Formats: sequence, structure tokens, C-alpha cells
Amino acid sequence: MYRLGIDLGSSYTKGVLVDENNRITGFHCVKSGYNFTNASSKIISHFAEDHEIEYPVYTCGYGREQVAAAFVSNSELIALSKAVYEIYKRPCSIIDIGGQDTKFISMNAQGQVDKFKMNRKCAAGTGSFLEEIAFRLDVTPEEFTEFARQATEEVKINSFCTVFAISEIIGMIKNGATLPNIIIGIYNSIIQRSVEMSVVEGHLVITGGLPAKHPTIVSLFAKKYPDSSSPEHSQFLAAYGCVLLNRTSYIVHRTL
Repeated sequence: MYRLGIDLGSSYTKGVLVDENNRITGFHCVKSGYNFTNASSKIISHFAEDHEIEYPVYTCGYGREQVAAAFVSNSELIALSKAVYEIYKRPCSIIDIGGQDTKFISMNAQGQVDKFKMNRKCAAGTGSFLEEIAFRLDVTPEEFTEFARQATEEVKINSFCTVFAISEIIGMIKNGATLPNIIIGIYNSIIQRSVEMSVVEGHLVITGGLPAKHPTIVSLFAKKYPDSSSPEHSQFLAAYGCVLLNRTSYIVHRTL
């Protein structure tokens, strides 16, 4: 029997399959679209083809209660912290950069959330911010990474609004700024907006879909904060944490 954690995010829905020893045995991700129930059903169907899933499934995220199957919903902040603590077993600052928001979490030595902040006023500095810029520039995430390697200096991006930032970037290109230097500026603007949310204390853990797709941003974080890291498959950590939060009830159920 396998347990399933699902993070129904604003842009993508992520699922992790977990065995009886709390080891992740599979990952799957789909676009959330306009129907979270449909997105979660795709995740469940994907894993149910070859594995026997024990219900309820464990959910978090924007659409955590829009699931057709039996489910138990969880706080995304607590689930993410639980998964990070499972990996590091130490106090951490967590910056999670998602599709529509950025979260800053301070986690104590017991793995509990001491405080958190969330950027919900504007999508600037989030995954959708970067996707919109990439769309306008006709550049893929892979090309973003390649261009960033070619940068010789940073071009500072001043605008906090996505629309204004795009206009600013187009103006920079018109005035002769190179795309590699602009892309480094975009990455660093995202980092700056993230760390301005709160004081980074202890080890910094960077998670979410944006750093998973754009590893260069993790490297740039490390230049500013040498004591930092980003776990592999970090965009799936909240889904994994949902399962870990319900570990005790699972053991009791299996014993009975």
C-alpha cells in the first residue's frame, strides 16, 4: 500500500507517492488549470495505474479541498516545514517561490513554524512573473540558464510590477543592454524581493517550482548566502510533508 500527497498549487498540481517506510517512490506534476478536482484526479489516476493507494490522500495548497477522492487537507506552510525538517533536522529559514506567491518561513529546532510572511499583493518575484517575461522575450527556462552563464554584469531591474518590469526590460534592450545581463538582473531582483520579506537566520533553504526550473537562481542565492541549499525536487516538498504530517495516523491504522 502506498500513500499519496498532493499539493494543489495555483499554477501546478504536484503529487508524491510514498511507501510504508516514508520513502518517496514517485513524482508527478500537471498544470492546475481552472479545475483543481480534475488536476488532482490526474495525479491519482497516474499513480493508481501501477500502485495500490491507501485513502484518504493528503492535500495542501490553493485547491486542497477540491478533490474527488477521500482526502485530509493540511496547511501548506506546516507541510513544507515538515518535509524540510525531515531533510535537515535543524533550524532553517525557508524561501518558497511558487507560481503566484513567495513564502518566507522561519523554522525552529523542533521543525515548527515560528513565523512566516507571504507576498500576495503582487506576482512580481514569483514564477508567473518570470513566465510572463519569458513569454514576452520568447525565451525558454533552459535558454534563461544559458543566457545567464554569458552575463558580464548585472543590469538592475527597478520595477516591482510585472507589467512595468516588462516595459523596463524592453526599454533596456532598445538602449543596447544585452539579454544575458538583463536576465541576471531579473534573477537578482527576484532574490532581493524574497529576502526583503524577513531576516534570514540559520541555514537558508530555497524551494518551489521557480528554483527547480531555474537552477541559476539557486547559485545566485548561494553567492549572497553561502549557508544555503535547495533540495532536489524541491517543488514536491509540500506534497511530501502532507504525508509525513499524517504518519502517526497511518501507523495506527495499519496496526489495527
